[in-house]
Amino acid sequence: MMEDRTLEFAARLAGSRGVVRFTRFLDPAMAVSAADIARQNGAAFSSWGGYKHAERVMGCFSPWGEAPAKEEYPLVCLHSSFSSKFCSPSHRDLLGAFMALGLTRDCIGDIIIGDADIYLFASVQTADFIAQSLTSAGKTPLNWHELKGEVPIPEPKGTAFHDTVSSLRLDAVIAGAYRLSRSEAAELIRAGAVKLNHIPCERVDAPVEEGAMLSVRSKGRVSLKKIDGITRKQRIGLTFFRYE
Repeated sequence: MMEDRTLEFAARLAGSRGVVRFTRFLDPAMAVSAADIARQNGAAFSSWGGYKHAERVMGCFSPWGEAPAKEEYPLVCLHSSFSSKFCSPSHRDLLGAFMALGLTRDCIGDIIIGDADIYLFASVQTADFIAQSLTSAGKTPLNWHELKGEVPIPEPKGTAFHDTVSSLRLDAVIAGAYRLSRSEAAELIRAGAVKLNHIPCERVDAPVEEGAMLSVRSKGRVSLKKIDGITRKQRIGLTFFRYE
């Protein structure tokens, strides 16, 4: 993972010398930190992960008004098919095989597994090496090729459900999303077990907006798909989506 001093150096070059600098892949917390560093150094910060709503993104420090187009980011999407009749690769399988190559996690972005397809976002510098070397993950043989243009990201697997809450505070929304009491939700938040939009949050009163991604340690991920409005009992109706 890139350290803050590396990001600060890149931001300083962009802010004081007008040099555009791309980062490696950043996790959500590091992307927030990079945006703060950019502001402190008079630079602009933008990011792209290869598709809309990517979790891990490649950042770019640039002079104000000179943000790069998506096509300019030095990343590619690698695709491999597999037969679901004979194997079922997991993220753990793929990450384990990747790390065994001796590369660091910030060389790749999101890994998306569909019914019979895998999409892996990688930096241009390492894509060829990954395509040639990452030939299997667990029991799944892999044969990569680079995709051009828009990536056909598969719809996530999971279940939609509805609930009502008394407010859009994080503790209330977590309680509704995970079928917990509000006190149980508050305890998990204060213990650092909850992430809001991929970033750890220990504020029980943090506001939650439509489209937010929630996660609780060992309990999976849930997104707040829609705020449905006020019910007859003056509660807030919500539509959630629980990911498999």
